[in-house]
Amino acid sequence: MRINDYHVHMGKNSKGVNYTVEDLIASMDEFGVEKSGLSILNGVTVKELNDRVMEACDKYPDRIVGYAYINPREAGAIDEVHRCMKHKGMRGFKFHSWKHGYFPSNNKALDGIMDAIAPYGYPVLVHTGTAPLALPQQWAEIAKRHSDVTFVFAHIGYLDFGYDCVECVKDLKNVYVDTAGQVEIPVMEKALEELGPDRMIYGSDWPYKYPKSEITKFDYYNLSEEDKEKIFYKNAMKIWKY
Repeated sequence: MRINDYHVHMGKNSKGVNYTVEDLIASMDEFGVEKSGLSILNGVTVKELNDRVMEACDKYPDRIVGYAYINPREAGAIDEVHRCMKHKGMRGFKFHSWKHGYFPSNNKALDGIMDAIAPYGYPVLVHTGTAPLALPQQWAEIAKRHSDVTFVFAHIGYLDFGYDCVECVKDLKNVYVDTAGQVEIPVMEKALEELGPDRMIYGSDWPYKYPKSEITKFDYYNLSEEDKEKIFYKNAMKIWKY
């Protein structure tokens, strides 16, 4: 089975362990992952973090897909969108409203940023499932206003907001969900039934989650090989535009 990992990170974890791009590549090799979508979240300014992502793309151009980490509270957010998109390895965007401290549905700067992102045609990965600043319902309002942008809701709303996540995006055709960290069987079943394999993408959230666990949790659902191919490989390739 071919695997792409839509959702990975680098840098220091909460215990101060620093994970490098070489650590990421080693993990990808161990679990048979062809490409990974990378963003770095732990730092002060997004420009510095995005530069490190671009360096990783340059070092492993066939393995790393870069995401521009964008903070709408920074004055130069739109400039950072355009700066990052000049790099050929960057094929997506990452927003984390909980880390950056804003309510998505009440942050008017997001509209201008999404308008800047739309012409590039690359997807926007957003963290969902951490109250009160990163609820799927809040990001669904942004997705409704920007139907010309493809969104991926990370974690399917995590452990507290999984049902709500599926419910609020099922009619939004521009929204996918990634499966990183979502372990609730009823939530996964609801996503498979109401969104279908065409709108679900495998992600591990490495190094914060163990890829093998994130892969083998799918064994329970007895998916066809065709559906596995969509979730683990094709959907990511489609929205990355490969």
